[in-house]
Amino acid sequence: HARAIEVKAHGTVSGGFAGRDADKALALVGGMEGLIALAIDLETYGNAFVERVRVGKKPVGLRRLPAWSMSRRVGGGYRQRLWDGQQELRRDFAEDQVLMIRQPTAQPGWYGLPTWAAAAGLIDMLEAIAAYNARFFQNHAVPDHIITVSGGTLSDAQKEALRRFFQTDFKGLENARKTLFVALSEGQTLEIKPVAQDNDGRFIELYKAARETLPAAHGVPPRLLGIATPGALGGLNEVAAQMHLFEVFTLRPRRRLLIDALAADFAALGAADVALAPVDLTPPGQDIAALPQMVAAGIMTPDEARAWIDLPVKAEKSLDGALAARLLEALGQVKEA
Repeated sequence: HARAIEVKAHGTVSGGFAGRDADKALALVGGMEGLIALAIDLETYGNAFVERVRVGKKPVGLRRLPAWSMSRRVGGGYRQRLWDGQQELRRDFAEDQVLMIRQPTAQPGWYGLPTWAAAAGLIDMLEAIAAYNARFFQNHAVPDHIITVSGGTLSDAQKEALRRFFQTDFKGLENARKTLFVALSEGQTLEIKPVAQDNDGRFIELYKAARETLPAAHGVPPRLLGIATPGALGGLNEVAAQMHLFEVFTLRPRRRLLIDALAADFAALGAADVALAPVDLTPPGQDIAALPQMVAAGIMTPDEARAWIDLPVKAEKSLDGALAARLLEALGQVKEA
C-alpha cells in the first residue's frame, strides 16, 4: 500500500516542471521535496492543501500544509491542528488563504477520497493479520490454551507456577519446547487443551487476495510493486504496455489535476508558462536503436546523436554517406563501455 502511494506520487511529479518558468515554479512549491510531498498528500488522503503566502495583499509564495493537519471549518475557511509535544496548536485560515486540491469523487462532502479507499477494509484486515501473527509469537509461539483441573482445587502456589510458566518461561523462541512441572495432590489431574485453530491457510488466501486487489485499487502495475502475476511472461512488450496504461489512466490525470489547480496561483506569482513534465517511459535501449536510422535519414547529425548517448562530440564534419557508419561505431563504443 505505502509503496503504491510512493510510486504514483513520484511518477506524477518526479519529472519536475517544464516550460519557460519551470525553475521559478519549482522554487515556489519548495523544490522537488515540496512537490513530491504535495503529491503524496493527494495520493494518501485524496486532498492536498497549499497556503497562499502574502505580504499585505500581495502574493509572494506558496507553502504546503500537511493534509493530515488540515480540516474545513463549519463557518468557512480552514483550520490547522498541530501538536508540539505539550499542547495542541491551532491556526485558522480564511477561505482565500488556502488552495485545496481534491481528487474527484462521487462521495458527498467537502473532501476528496483517495483511489485506494475501496480497498481500505482489506488493508485493515492485513494489518490485523500481521498484528495477530506478531502476538502469536509474543504469546509463547503456540495457540491459546485452556487449563482444566479435576479431582480438587489448585493451590495458590500451583496457580502461580502455571501462570509464571505460560507468561514467562514459555514465551518466545528461546524458550521453545520447555517442560512444565506441577506437583499435584493424589487424585488431581491437569489437562491443557489448545482452543485456537491454526489460521495459516486462511491468512495465505487473504494475502493472495490482497496481492490482486491492492494494485488494482491503486491503478499501479503489479510489477512496479514487486508482484509477479501468475501466467504473465513479463516480457519487455508486456511491461511497456502496462507502463503506457499506467501513464495514460493514472499518472496523466494526476498531473492535469495538480497543474490545473496551481495554474492561477503560479500565474499570479509570475510563473505562467509551466507544466508538469511526464516521466520518460521509453524502454531502455529503444532510443539508441533508432538513432542510426535517424542519422541516415538526415533527421540528426552524428554529433547530435553522439551527444544524445553521452559520447564526446567530434568537431570535424563527415560525408553524408558515412553518417550511419559513424553512428554505429559510436553505439559500439557504448556497448563496450
